[in-house]
Amino acid sequence: MAEDWDWGFAVAYNAVLQASRAFMFSEGYRSASAGGHKNTFAFMAEAMGPDYEELITYFDRMRSKRNQAIYDVAGLITETEARNLLDRAAAFVHLISSRLAAGD
Repeated sequence: MAEDWDWGFAVAYNAVLQASRAFMFSEGYRSASAGGHKNTFAFMAEAMGPDYEELITYFDRMRSKRNQAIYDVAGLITETEARNLLDRAAAFVHLISSRLAAGD
C-alpha cells in the first residue's frame, strides 16, 4: 500500500487548526476570513502564553509547509515530518480538549 504523507500531514494539521479554532471560539473570538489560519495561530500564541510559544511557532511553520504541499508541490512531505506533526497534533488536541472540558 502506498503512503500519502502529504495527506496525512494535512489531516494532522487540520486537527490542530480545528482544536485551536474551538479554543478561540470558547474565548469569544473568531479569526478574520482573510489569513484565518495565520490569525488563529497568532491568537493561540498569545492565549497559550510563553510555555507554548515554541509549539505554536512549530504549528505556524507547518501551516506554510501544508500550504505548499496542498497547493504547490506534491510529495513534499516526508514520513518523518508527517509522523512528527501527527505526534504533536495528538498531544495538542488532547491538551485543548482537556482545557475546554475543564472550562479553562
